[in-house]
Amino acid sequence: MAAGDLPPLTLAVRGLGLLFAEGVSLGFCVWTERAGSRLIQYAAANDMGPRGRTFILGDMFGTGLAACAVALIYLFLRRRAFAAAARRVSDVGWRLAPLAMIGFLPLLLSWRVWVGRDLTLLMMAAIFGLGVQGLSRAAFLAPPLGIFGSWSHRPRAALGRFLANHPRLVARAPLALVIAGAAAYAMFFGWVTIVSHHNLRTYSLDLGLEENLVWNALHWSRPFFKSSPLGGPTAVHFGSHATFISYPLALIYAIAPRAETMLVIQAVMVGAAAIPLFLYARRHLSPWIACLLAFVYLLYPPVHGANLYDFHYLPVGVFFLWLTLYALDARRPVLSVVAVVLTLAIREDVAAGLAIIGAYLLLTGQRPRAGLVVAAVGAVFFVLLKLVIMPRVNHGESAFLSLYRDLIPSGENTFGGVLKTAIANPPFTLNTLLERDKLIYLLEIFTPIAFFALRRPIGLLCCLPGTFFSMLSTGYAPLIQTSFQYTANWTTYLFMAMVGNLVWVARPRAPGDTQGPARQRAWLVALTAATLVCSYQFGAVFQQNTVRGGFGLYTFGTSAQDLANRRALRGLLAQVPPRAKIVATENLVPQVSNRPDAYTLRFSVYDAEYLLFQLPIGGDEQRNALPVVQNGTFGVIDVREPFVLARRGAPTARNAQILQRMR
Repeated sequence: MAAGDLPPLTLAVRGLGLLFAEGVSLGFCVWTERAGSRLIQYAAANDMGPRGRTFILGDMFGTGLAACAVALIYLFLRRRAFAAAARRVSDVGWRLAPLAMIGFLPLLLSWRVWVGRDLTLLMMAAIFGLGVQGLSRAAFLAPPLGIFGSWSHRPRAALGRFLANHPRLVARAPLALVIAGAAAYAMFFGWVTIVSHHNLRTYSLDLGLEENLVWNALHWSRPFFKSSPLGGPTAVHFGSHATFISYPLALIYAIAPRAETMLVIQAVMVGAAAIPLFLYARRHLSPWIACLLAFVYLLYPPVHGANLYDFHYLPVGVFFLWLTLYALDARRPVLSVVAVVLTLAIREDVAAGLAIIGAYLLLTGQRPRAGLVVAAVGAVFFVLLKLVIMPRVNHGESAFLSLYRDLIPSGENTFGGVLKTAIANPPFTLNTLLERDKLIYLLEIFTPIAFFALRRPIGLLCCLPGTFFSMLSTGYAPLIQTSFQYTANWTTYLFMAMVGNLVWVARPRAPGDTQGPARQRAWLVALTAATLVCSYQFGAVFQQNTVRGGFGLYTFGTSAQDLANRRALRGLLAQVPPRAKIVATENLVPQVSNRPDAYTLRFSVYDAEYLLFQLPIGGDEQRNALPVVQNGTFGVIDVREPFVLARRGAPTARNAQILQRMR
């Protein structure tokens, strides 16, 4: 029965119920704002005395009852036109429906409340996002309140005249905003990651090895794909990843051949990915909706986590995949070919993403033939590289296969075996997926976008890369943490699905259906709300206390100790010739990786001429460094706390002093 056909009493009771719920939520919001530091203990340990609980309930029910009282007075005054008054109360209740979720906001925007309680936070954020969506849809379908009469139309009329008088500004503003947002992202994350690098919080694996690969590509060193931090003077990266893009990337790196350039390139490319996303979305949605979606991407916490951890090609690949999607959809053949070639060059698993892009264009009917061709090219390229060529480089073994060890059938040692298990043994595969950490990971991926990518079955296609490359892993935590580069296997395709879903929800579902725009606006409100909440809690822009990058919480800023360490390290590095072979501890390799050979100490000393390490030293680094200092192969030439520099064949007079601190 439609709302207009309901009895007046039913409408009145419904309206009063809605107003009461909205008042309770608003009252709780007011109390949480007043609670201050008491809120943390209350939410975490239920620590609140009887008097305090009375105040909470008083705020909640008092506000709810006050809202009902106002409505009841209105109904009493309009008792002779009760039917119209009841409908009015119901309309007001539905129009204000999103207020029923406002009580969550102070909790969701307080990071201290949720320290160590990620699962609870994510569940509450998910409820908030989905609740906002449903209630916003109801609000958009309700009649306007018209409380301010003609005054409510004046601002809208003025805005309409302004937009009509400035058509060029209106047309260009969304793209300009996206470009500005991408530039702001690049500057912020470029600066933050460079500061972290200067403070010795980047690592041999992976910034050191990636920079050394590009440095050697720039100088056409042999062997092909040489990356000495990965495994010594003859180590090649090709068996691990096929990053052909490192050779053309070297031309940009040549401008300033040091690790900071790699970090800037990554920040710029990750931020710039918002532009092809906007261009693609604009072809199917209004420019302003496309602009909003681009900012949802820029604030998406898994994007931030991936960007903060050293340098990787997966997050960079998002730009090229979306450029390919836009070029194919816009029927720009030259740009399409260039984008496809560059995407294939990024990495073998990024090339596999072309198969998803192509399948999406095929199954949605946007560009079926072009999609089929691109899907075939991406799939064949990936299979040849990952399952045929790269295992031969690795003497018959597939790199990183151990990350999926529980899915490897007996007698198999390639990714083909993992695929066989995943496809042919679903009960066993499902058992590996049902883990608490993987549940949290999925919530971290989907909650910021209010699960909207899953609104249609096409979203399942867009989950395939993330499911295969991350969810099927067994025993390797980084693959299921949003602080690593692997989140790009989700980001690329989920945002693509959301564009299609926003188009779909706005379409009439039956003859006479006029609710499409309300459905679309409701999802946009939900996306905005969920993104802002999750970006506050897990992202790097709004607060920097809980964001993760790599293996733990990300450290922002520079301390006095960091500055002292920088000065000490600069003094030691000034004594090392630019092309000398050097072996260093994990966090020092990226400081010296712009040379032919920079080795990782935890692997071996190899044929290094210089040894650089930090005290205290332990683990494999101690195991490899201690013997060569003890037997005099290396002599300590300088000590600048907490760093030690030794040279092969140098006098050993200072070795004994350092040996005492190394043991």
